[in-house]
Amino acid sequence: MTLPTGCDNRKLAMAQALQEGTVMLPEAMTTLAASGAGALVAAMATDVWQGARGGAVRLYRRWNGDRNATLEAQLDQHALLVRQADDPDRARQLLSGQWQLLFAQLLSEHPDAEADLRALVETIRRELPESGKQWVQTNIARDQGTVYGVQGGNVIHHHQGLPAAPGSAGEDGRQQ
Repeated sequence: MTLPTGCDNRKLAMAQALQEGTVMLPEAMTTLAASGAGALVAAMATDVWQGARGGAVRLYRRWNGDRNATLEAQLDQHALLVRQADDPDRARQLLSGQWQLLFAQLLSEHPDAEADLRALVETIRRELPESGKQWVQTNIARDQGTVYGVQGGNVIHHHQGLPAAPGSAGEDGRQQ
């Protein structure tokens, strides 16, 4: 690809990669990593755990080979923590961040793993009992902040500033 003179090469390369579908935006990567983590920890200490565990191991082996030799032991240890916890949901919540980080790292190193992770998430969600599909989300906005929360979907927000009041100066300083 020949780049125009004076063009920001990184931005143009990113735009082309996005158009070709060969790179994920950081927000999409974070969301998918969180979905993967949520599905995986939801399956811990349930009847669908062995299938979820096997899917996670296959995913990592496919993309990382034997680099994650301790992954199986870590999965088993985390499932045991959930099983033995007085509050399994709290244990899942605490473990979710670790798995989100691991999935985000996997996607960062291997963007092509996106489809495999999405398939794993869908498989786990399909097999979980209804009680395992319930999530609680708390969103707090302070000091004129705005928060958008969504589960199982997307939020698309386009922010545009307020129009200038009649008779006030516009952006160029002229009266409107």
